[in-house]
Amino acid sequence: MIERIGKRLHSEGGMSIAEVMIAALILAVSSLAVLNLVASGARTNYRAEQSQVVSDRLQSEVEKIKQLANNAGYEQIALAAAPMHSTDLNDPAYRVSGSTYNVQPTGSLFRSFVVDPGGFQPVSQFTSGDVHGTIRRFVVWEPDSACEDCKKRVIVAIQLDATASGGARHYQELQAVIADPRAPERENPVPPPPSDPKPWSFWLTDSPCNNADRQPLTGDHLTHNTRGICSTGLKNANNCSASGCQPGAPDLMVAHPPVLSAEDPLFNFATDVLSSNPSQDKGLRLLRPASNGCPLLDIPAGADLVDPQRYQEIHKWLSPPIPSGFNVQLNGEGTLNLWTRAVGNSPYSGRICIWLFQRAVNDLGVPVDTPAANLDVSGLTYFQYSKSPWPKPKWEELAIPLHFDLALLTPGSQLGLAIQVERQGTNGGGLQFFYDEPSYDSRLEVKSASLLPCGVASWPSCP
Repeated sequence: MIERIGKRLHSEGGMSIAEVMIAALILAVSSLAVLNLVASGARTNYRAEQSQVVSDRLQSEVEKIKQLANNAGYEQIALAAAPMHSTDLNDPAYRVSGSTYNVQPTGSLFRSFVVDPGGFQPVSQFTSGDVHGTIRRFVVWEPDSACEDCKKRVIVAIQLDATASGGARHYQELQAVIADPRAPERENPVPPPPSDPKPWSFWLTDSPCNNADRQPLTGDHLTHNTRGICSTGLKNANNCSASGCQPGAPDLMVAHPPVLSAEDPLFNFATDVLSSNPSQDKGLRLLRPASNGCPLLDIPAGADLVDPQRYQEIHKWLSPPIPSGFNVQLNGEGTLNLWTRAVGNSPYSGRICIWLFQRAVNDLGVPVDTPAANLDVSGLTYFQYSKSPWPKPKWEELAIPLHFDLALLTPGSQLGLAIQVERQGTNGGGLQFFYDEPSYDSRLEVKSASLLPCGVASWPSCP
């Protein structure tokens, strides 16, 4: 027995090749996990460093500007030149509109720029250690009923450069209202306006506008042909023939949200539009037009032989007619909230054309659509919105600012909205939109200081 044990102790046998390979694999996997943790920790630490640098720099920039007022340099709190509008949604200058700036990151509140040759530059670069970025400054007049031109609002925004460690970061901003310390208060302050602009919201529905109010959803259906007038009622592919497709009633916009119910939020509003993923593609799917660009807004159409599928490319909604006794003047500020995602659950770019318009009847009894002017881009009567990639796979709500000029909404006229997918800028299987359901409450909000027709006869109540 003792001799056998001795032989074992002096044996030169070791691990087999298989055991060595398994051990090496375990070591490699463990090392990768540790390296991933280290890399993730480094990214987290770097992003935290970026956030701290931005916070400190924003505070420092605003404090420097405040000191100008304390040192008798209030006139220097101005921009040497007015910033230009940017089409990049991730650029603070996207909120520039002509000689005004939207001081609300979400929503609309435009103020006029303060410009003076002795002011500071709107844009500069900065570096702090390994953190780099762009500083953007905006100075606007801040109205005050107690004095005239005695307050300025300063907005400082920092946009960090994209890096491999920190990725692309959304810009951060800091605002401050600075009063002129030398300005005397008026003995008789100017009274505030009689009423502040009130938001007026319209929820998009799946009900044709020959109805007075929203109708309950009934299930999947063909695309509504919304290119006609309300009195024509519901039209779809069943109303197409060799002579063209008959235009039908636009869908309805109502001033109250859809109520909670047992309705399925994923009804298919366009069963006639082919889908590569029928179980996922729901709501309204719009085809891309054959040509690029945003065309003129369609007039209320007759049968269309030139493009029989046009009704599957553009969709319209109308509010109920403005009732007698009301004249509504919109103040030009609005937001379109759209629930949307890409068709086919694939990542690709998307772009849409948006029209805000007034429908009225001329002296001959013919409906006429007058599109609102886009005040952000001179000469345009439509709005464009791009996103790359377009949201997928989940539905995502987009908030699209609208800055417009629209005529007075007089009794009998209607507020309208139209949406089209733009071919140029959109690839892949197209875009889809959902609405008329509490969880997917796509809606249009405009503002007005006028008396709004809420709860009166023939007009649905407002929330």
